[in-house]
Amino acid sequence: MSLSAAELAAVVAELAPRLVGSTVGKVRDAAALTTLLEIGRESILLSVHPRASRLHLAPGRAARPAGERGAAPSGWAMLLRNRLGGLRLAGLAVTAPGERIVELTFGAGRERLVAELLGAVGNVLLIGPDGQIIATLRPVRGGSRRLAPGTAYSPPPPRATTAAPPARFADVAAVATHYEALLAADSLATLRAHARTRLTRELARTDRLLAALAADLRRADEAAPLRKLADLLLAHLSDAPPRGATSVTLPDDFEDGAPLTIPLRPELDAKANAARFYRTHKRLAGGRRRILARLEEIHAARARLARSLDETAALTADALTAREPTPAPVGRSAQLPVARLPYREFTSAAGDAIWVGRGAADNDSLTFRHASGHDVWLHARDVPGAHVVVRCGRRELAPDSLVDAATLAAHYSPLADEAQVDVGYTRVKHLRKPRGAAPGLVYVSDEKTLRVRLEPARLARLLAARDRRG
Repeated sequence: MSLSAAELAAVVAELAPRLVGSTVGKVRDAAALTTLLEIGRESILLSVHPRASRLHLAPGRAARPAGERGAAPSGWAMLLRNRLGGLRLAGLAVTAPGERIVELTFGAGRERLVAELLGAVGNVLLIGPDGQIIATLRPVRGGSRRLAPGTAYSPPPPRATTAAPPARFADVAAVATHYEALLAADSLATLRAHARTRLTRELARTDRLLAALAADLRRADEAAPLRKLADLLLAHLSDAPPRGATSVTLPDDFEDGAPLTIPLRPELDAKANAARFYRTHKRLAGGRRRILARLEEIHAARARLARSLDETAALTADALTAREPTPAPVGRSAQLPVARLPYREFTSAAGDAIWVGRGAADNDSLTFRHASGHDVWLHARDVPGAHVVVRCGRRELAPDSLVDAATLAAHYSPLADEAQVDVGYTRVKHLRKPRGAAPGLVYVSDEKTLRVRLEPARLARLLAARDRRG
């Protein structure tokens, strides 16, 4: 609640004898819609906060809040410094009994400061010797009074006289103490509300991620029947139809010989269809392990978020501020674009640079914009995954570099958990991007295949070397 007219009159009556005749020093912003004026050895605070319009002494020469130190003063504060700095305060008075308007004067022919401490419609105005408004603390848009700079100042209409509320403050020091506690409580409530909103939003995002992972797990659970279909096809090759069939019905050797219909790709024979089932089974089974690990990680993160949300009501302002995400920098350096490469860079045991695409669109950029035609390109066969390029130009690639690159191609694919992975490789010049194809999809010619055994020591060496480079 803002100062009442009676409370404001009492504050002004106590402050006027202490401040009149003293010189104005610095003027600065204390908070939104709040200005501090150093007058002599004191600092007075003028605020048109919607719920806490007030005038009182600031404690000592009140320091600027930690979050605002080093911030440039507002144009309003700089204007008051220029116009009022060095002047002596000639008068401090309420303009009329029962009003909440205070006038600070600085001598004949000088500007004056009018503080309309009227809550949500309050303002502080710098008025020139000619009665024209020079500037206002709060920009004014619309309303029944014209308060734009360059217009003549007219005070608001007189207020109807009402019974004064009971006095709340013994002296001006009590006013400062009261509002410091009130605004601290407001600030704490705002911090808690922001924290609850942020954590609730993060919990909702986490729940969506868990739902997506659960759907992925259901798809991965389809892996087990695929291996069974492949086994049945190979066990009954002699009964399988030739290429062109869309399905075949075979006895289910795993279920007492009951007939089982197996869908087929007509462009493949029975053996190739079985190989396709095996490959899909391997990919889905490997993905299932990663999904389970990711689910465990996300469930733990959700539990931490839920605990943080529960703790919010008991945290102090300092603790809540410490938990706020660090804001992005806003300085000049933050405005400069940072070059982002579409690949991670590794070094083979033979010293060759190995580039690994970061994603589907990055794969296209790596392969068709950054690599040269004679570089060697690798990719795990029959599964999505990273494009891998070894920078070797026209020379023959060292065997160690080929195995290192194939290891990375397997590691950055859904088959990373398999003991052995088939990796295709060719020169970049033998790749073609079909028009309108999905990101990362390429046509390959003159391709060779390397079956690479995933060696933990080799992979650890490659990853550690990249970590040391940062």
